[in-house]
Amino acid sequence: MARPVAAMSDSASSKLAEPDTPRPAAGVPVEISGVAHVFRRAGMETRALERIDLSVRAGEFVAVVGPSGCGKSTLLKIIAGLLAPAAGQVEIAGRCVAGPHTDLGIVFQSPVLLDWRTILDNVLVQIDLRGGRPAAYRDRARALLAKVGLGEFENRMPRELSGGMRQRTAIVRALIHDPPLLMMDEPFGALDALTREQMRIDLEKLWRERGQTTFFITHGISEAVALADRVIVMTPRPGRIERIIEIDLPRPRHKEVVTSRRFAEYCDEITECFMRHGVIQY
Repeated sequence: MARPVAAMSDSASSKLAEPDTPRPAAGVPVEISGVAHVFRRAGMETRALERIDLSVRAGEFVAVVGPSGCGKSTLLKIIAGLLAPAAGQVEIAGRCVAGPHTDLGIVFQSPVLLDWRTILDNVLVQIDLRGGRPAAYRDRARALLAKVGLGEFENRMPRELSGGMRQRTAIVRALIHDPPLLMMDEPFGALDALTREQMRIDLEKLWRERGQTTFFITHGISEAVALADRVIVMTPRPGRIERIIEIDLPRPRHKEVVTSRRFAEYCDEITECFMRHGVIQY
């Protein structure tokens, strides 16, 4: 996991704004044009992605759902600049991604916390890595921790927290510098069903407050529908976009929404896509 942690750092020439400095816009547009990728090893080729074209609006919440091995995580790494595509390009706010893109937040399935630092200091390590002043972000970190139910745990060590609490810490760490782009790679995948649902509710609240452009990868069909403005349905490898589904449901997505008939219809539509490809068989 050393690579993802390093990716949180910023270049020495970048200036990290103080938390009270206003930003001109919450989210940024992302343009993905003809992106494809092939992994080569020991004389063998694996086609991971095949011509991905997608425009993501500034402030939009996009969920990508697909079977294991369809290239979802590969696509996320290409957008973040952690992996160069075999073909095509990605533009963020009109600028071509040619290397690690630093003005973003990333959350992985594993929270990757530092065992020797308190929860508050784990959040502030993001500022350390970016060359900022952690003290200037301490109040913001405490406020974000309180919003996800961790206000009383800022001085605890990671080993003292549950898996869900550690993952909440990772989300706060990704948001502490107020990035315009948030990348999430199955962040709730290792959690139990009840914790996942609460995390989904907490994430929607945080996103509605600030409106970062969010790229959320999941295996969960209902989770994708509950969170997203649009759901991107991927085919089995090599990953292609099978369908883009606009989710016309009110926010916040309370119990009345996620138990509605329309919500179930969206889930059925996605399920049928996977059934056609044999991913789901009854």
